Amino acid sequence: MDSEELVKLMNQVEEKGIGWDAVEAKTKVPKQILDLYVNSGPVPVTLIKSMKGLLEEPAQ
Repeated sequence: MDSEELVKLMNQVEEKGIGWDAVEAKTKVPKQILDLYVNSGPVPVTLIKSMKGLLEEPAQ
């Protein structure tokens, strides 16, 4: 997948106020690795799906 989609998802995470620790727990990928994907791509489809799933969960 394109790194542009990951950038959009990461921005949505920040807008919703979701902590990066929650993102790391859901995706099993550290924030530093996400930042590397943003800069270098391509992004694994499973990572994009995990981030979308996290964003679609109801707020607690």
